[in-house]
Amino acid sequence: MLVVSAVVFLSLFGGYRDDIDRSELRTAGNALSVEIIRILRRAADYDREQLVTLIREQAEHAGLIVILTDGKGHVIQGFEPSPGFKAGHADVSYEDIASQGEINGWFDAKLHIGGEWRPSLVRVLIPPGAARRADSGVLMTVTFGDGRGFGSLDELVGRLIVSGLAGLAAAVVIAMVLSRQLMRPLEALTVVVRRFGPDRYDMRAAESGPSQVRELASAFNAMADRVADNERAMRGFIADVSHELRTPLTSIRGFVEALRDGTATDPERQASSLEVVHEETQRMLRMIEQLLDLSRLEAGQSRLQRTSIDLDELFGYVDSMFSARARAQGIDMRLDISPAAPTIEADYDRLVQVLNNLIENALRHTEAGAITVSARGADDGLELSVSDTGEGISPADLERLFDRFWQPESRSGPGAGLGLAISREIVRAHGGRITADSDLGAGTTIVVWLPG
Repeated sequence: MLVVSAVVFLSLFGGYRDDIDRSELRTAGNALSVEIIRILRRAADYDREQLVTLIREQAEHAGLIVILTDGKGHVIQGFEPSPGFKAGHADVSYEDIASQGEINGWFDAKLHIGGEWRPSLVRVLIPPGAARRADSGVLMTVTFGDGRGFGSLDELVGRLIVSGLAGLAAAVVIAMVLSRQLMRPLEALTVVVRRFGPDRYDMRAAESGPSQVRELASAFNAMADRVADNERAMRGFIADVSHELRTPLTSIRGFVEALRDGTATDPERQASSLEVVHEETQRMLRMIEQLLDLSRLEAGQSRLQRTSIDLDELFGYVDSMFSARARAQGIDMRLDISPAAPTIEADYDRLVQVLNNLIENALRHTEAGAITVSARGADDGLELSVSDTGEGISPADLERLFDRFWQPESRSGPGAGLGLAISREIVRAHGGRITADSDLGAGTTIVVWLPG
């Protein structure tokens, strides 16, 4: 970047210096040309000594080399403004200038003096009317007396090189310091990443160093937390499944062994044993189906068949499914649809599954009182709630209510504790949310919100 900056600066400043040098030559040349033209116009045979003196004085004053050349670009015969320049000549002639259509003004040229070519400016010094012939054109050529060319940046380039080297050294030192500060936390993070894995899920990176490294370490730690949580959840899931399957399998094995060994010889006892085996087998099949359904929902592989939900039809189905059972348990089942409840697009069967799970749990944990199923509009969506007057849930247990395989200690009746977990995933798949509120000994309310 230092080199690029220097090149751009030199290219821009070089043109600027070039314009300054040309302007300096034109200014000095204009002042001199006025006097020379005045002398040339005075007579055909001008005063050579006066002209030579004038040119030398002006040249010494301005620090320039000033010579007169004829129309061919050669120093005028007999004219020597400074010793050694008589053999000099310019690379431009009067004809070259006249061919450009305008002879008044300054033109770029090169002056050959002292065995080298120097950039210079040239100008016609006689009126246009007296310069019709090439051999009568008198040209004045000016250049710098110190031999420098237009836009000379030798001194500036040297200073730029020195300052550039100093800047480069400072940049190297700063880069080494910064890279050191950056590499240390990166190396530490690399060590943590390499060691992170089975049996080392507790590894965490130190969130130190530059902001980008801190953000990277924070992102890694967040990922590590999720991986560790998933690992714990997977192990817990395996343990829960093993526990839930062990009980029915143990029961089935006992009854099968009794039938195989002839212990159960009584036809009535045999029939009872087979009935238990059948019920436990159905229980395992239901649990496995629920597990597969929950896995598909969590993986996003279960597609929703959205249709317009008729709340009257939905609540009519709920009434037909649970009202008789509620009456048999001595529970008052109430259905309430608000007139302002909106119509939403949702999967009807999945919505029925959610309500079935919620009402089933409410009936299981309510010995007397009422269960209220309601629908109303809320937050630009539909809010479904199931409230009961049952045993309620403690605040500590409420946090685990939607975890798979979890059930309160007061559990009664069949079930593997998967219904609420499945309900939560169904609601999430719809873009909604499910929450629970409970007072121990007073009842529980579960609220499902679905977007409109």
